[in-house]
Amino acid sequence: MDQVAVPPFFLCPISLELMRDPVTLSTGMTYDRAGIEKWLGLGHNTCPTTNQILDSQEMIPNHTLRRLLHNWCAENEVHDVGRIPTLKELDTDMVTQLLQSIAQCREMEWLDSLRKLRMLAKECERNRKRIAEAGGVGTLAAAMGRGEMDMSVEACEDAVAIIVHLQLGDGDKRALSEPKMLSHLGFVLASGSLEGKVNAADIIHALCKENPRVKAAVGDLPGAIRAIVNLLREDLYPRAVQSGLRCLQSMCLSRRNRVTAINCRTITTLVALLPNTDKRNKERVFALLEILANCAEGREAISNHALAIPVMVKSMLGVSHRATEYAVAALWLVLSYASNRNVINTALQAGAFTNLLMLLSSQCSQLAKKRAQDSVKLLNEVVLDTYTCRHVDSPGITHHRNTLSTTEPV
Repeated sequence: MDQVAVPPFFLCPISLELMRDPVTLSTGMTYDRAGIEKWLGLGHNTCPTTNQILDSQEMIPNHTLRRLLHNWCAENEVHDVGRIPTLKELDTDMVTQLLQSIAQCREMEWLDSLRKLRMLAKECERNRKRIAEAGGVGTLAAAMGRGEMDMSVEACEDAVAIIVHLQLGDGDKRALSEPKMLSHLGFVLASGSLEGKVNAADIIHALCKENPRVKAAVGDLPGAIRAIVNLLREDLYPRAVQSGLRCLQSMCLSRRNRVTAINCRTITTLVALLPNTDKRNKERVFALLEILANCAEGREAISNHALAIPVMVKSMLGVSHRATEYAVAALWLVLSYASNRNVINTALQAGAFTNLLMLLSSQCSQLAKKRAQDSVKLLNEVVLDTYTCRHVDSPGITHHRNTLSTTEPV
């Protein structure tokens, strides 16, 4: 490679190495598939070159550039530039054969087929569409639901890694919502690799969005909610944090799951996460705090945490309108149901009064302004009461019909 100059448009903007499988994002920029998949897998939702937010994470193969790469590599083989490997694309017969092998559970053959299908599903969108069209999700769910199968955590992870890449239809979601399949997802959450846990959380999120029964069933799986909360602590792997937050938002719409999450120290984890995470995750954190503040246990956990209210107040402005709306709602709930003045005093000391007043003149929704106004009234009452009490209790001050007069101390 040192003896030949590589045209710059053949180099991936991420790795600065020769592209092997060029794909184009919705922004029009082209990257090597391995590089951009790693970037997106870390939880980023932007184009690395332009920093634009992606409308879609779909990667479209750049066949023209790929042909040019092939031709250039062929011409430069004398300079030790190898040919780019051709993508392994599935045909219908191959999909059918692999799925039949998985469905029939023939000794170790089905495990082999599972691994092959996982690798092929990762190759390209065309493969994933063919697997989905051939009923891949239903076959995998049915096979995993059989009691006679020896489902090691690796086998479960392979199946989950295939499913997470596929578009789920209504029938697919019903198949994945069966108790045996949910227990396998819980198994991966509890014992799988970090990637496996993230994939399982993404599938659970997709199922919980539309089915209250699934929320209850997953909440009953031993250690499932705790495992999802633990994903929020993987701050070196942004995709884990993103998946954990999304999944908890769906799961915690059930009050029982909300209480379980609170008992797993979710509030402490969210408070630690909030100052250092990205904008989109800040929005998710505040949305989850609002959900948790809708029950007494959540409000108590927020009130009892020394940093929860100060961190919420500090972060409520300057992130986004959406984050502000969620933050105001969460703070309003905590202040409205506060059982003692310590909570309101903490908010005052954190600067809530000033921030809420600023919010009243902002472009936020009328509902957010109403909640901010109600919160300001609560804070103002405490300020006035404290001011009055200080003057009444001070030596040399007497209070008569709202008039203050100075007298000699007794």
